[in-house]
Amino acid sequence: MKYTLVAWMRDKPGVLSRVSGMLRRRNFNIDSLQVSHSETPGISRMTFVVDGDERVVDQVVKQMHKVVDVTRVEDISGQPTILRELALLRVRTTAETRAEIMQFAEIYRAQIVDVSPDSLV
Repeated sequence: MKYTLVAWMRDKPGVLSRVSGMLRRRNFNIDSLQVSHSETPGISRMTFVVDGDERVVDQVVKQMHKVVDVTRVEDISGQPTILRELALLRVRTTAETRAEIMQFAEIYRAQIVDVSPDSLV
């Protein structure tokens, strides 16, 4: 089963390296990892998904609390969440096919971020 965990840590050089090193050394299987600034200045928020059972998740949480500069860890798996994926695609196009591709993008709520004579991103 997949569990989503959130860790808050001080925004200092080397903290992410210590956290990822701890996870690697203990062979925890990370499905995804995202780090960004949090709503608190000087604190980063790390959201990651681990694959395993409750025992594995409990162990990850305990080990995370031992890492210097990690201030809080929370399992948010049981809470309502919104999951999003991001993909950048370059699609070859011609003047004749451009409108059709743009219609497909609109249907799937995709955004076109770059237009060149022979492609769209």
